[in-house]
Amino acid sequence: MHLKSYQIDDRVLRTGVANFSASGLKRQDNDLVVVESAEAAEAFKRVFDARFASDETLLVSVNQ
Repeated sequence: MHLKSYQIDDRVLRTGVANFSASGLKRQDNDLVVVESAEAAEAFKRVFDARFASDETLLVSVNQ
């Protein structure tokens, strides 16, 4: 799973494609969204936990 979203203290949700690197924070034009909402943070946690616990395998096919 490649995920750039997380919740903080059950009340803040951070999502976006910004990287926490010198280049990501100063040079790149990436989005970063911070939502201060306990409801949004809880909804994210429920979905994340369900996906993480799933034994479903993601199959990727690459045509060469």
